[in-house]
Amino acid sequence: MKTIKFFFVILLAAFVGACGGGGGGVGVPGGNSGGGSNGPIYTVTTLNLNPLSLTTPSGLTFDTNGNLYVADTSVDLIKKIQNLSSTTPSVSSFLGGGGTDYNTCSGSKLYSPYGVAVDSTGTLYVAEQNKTDVRYADCTVGFGVSAVYGTGAALSGPSGIALSGNLLYVADTGNNVIRLITNNGVHSGVSSTFAGLGTNGYVDGASNIAVFSSPTGVAVSRSGDVFVTDTNNCVIRKISAGQVSTFAGAGPTSCASADGTSTAAQFNHPSGIALDASDNLYVADTVSNKIRRITPQGVVTTVAGSGVSGSADGTGSSATFNTPTGIAIDANGNVFVAEHASGKIRKITVTP
Repeated sequence: MKTIKFFFVILLAAFVGACGGGGGGVGVPGGNSGGGSNGPIYTVTTLNLNPLSLTTPSGLTFDTNGNLYVADTSVDLIKKIQNLSSTTPSVSSFLGGGGTDYNTCSGSKLYSPYGVAVDSTGTLYVAEQNKTDVRYADCTVGFGVSAVYGTGAALSGPSGIALSGNLLYVADTGNNVIRLITNNGVHSGVSSTFAGLGTNGYVDGASNIAVFSSPTGVAVSRSGDVFVTDTNNCVIRKISAGQVSTFAGAGPTSCASADGTSTAAQFNHPSGIALDASDNLYVADTVSNKIRRITPQGVVTTVAGSGVSGSADGTGSSATFNTPTGIAIDANGNVFVAEHASGKIRKITVTP
């Protein structure tokens, strides 16, 4: 498989060795996953897709019709999953597979796609880890077209992206910054640095002096706050009113898995992140092989995953995950997780 700039191929083995593999840390096993008087029940199932349909799924996003788009990184494709309510959802290649960088939707060549987002018109945005730009693709008419989106700063190994109105936020992983691309109304945008000094480290403060270490996932709340999985620092950062702060996680010297409130909690190289309708954050805690939930008050619980690597279905901590990466939430509050190492899409049904 070709070189991919993100940590899954290059650094994940080192993380697992240094951080104790998938089991890491202590805390409240399963969080509130038991349901009843303790909270909702989180039931994990595996989508019944063709085993050859996905290889290394990463970023996930939903369109307004409930279709799920998946960045299948190592095979350079964006795939579309339809009929998710059926027992066998259908999978098709949506973007990529061609021989030219920017062409029609099926004629374009992708370069390790990771982050994916879709707007209300059906236009797709893709961050490719082996490109220095974000791509847009309008596949709604005819053969479609894809082109560069966002002029300005060159990106390095971009990963997670998130749309908020006409604003696209990009985790520029290799440059250790968060970029902002503002749509100019003609399928192109202007890029600027939203947060980060551009050096590797861990510093809170004003957005222009704050420091990240391999930021990967990004999510935007309805109030405009931006949340980032600061992967190598093992924390969740919050960007609000020009200030970067640590929203949850104890920091790079405490990469493990422990539930708690704010900086009393621990994460182990988190990647994907998504917000539900109540502004709860769901985080793919990649090396811990767990799915974590953070309330708006900063309370962190483990909702699914025992910490052991695997792909067993079940409720709460009886389920297992294998390198959970991308994460997205549908209109009904169901949580979908891309398992990068197993090629599977897992669904977490939340029952009050």
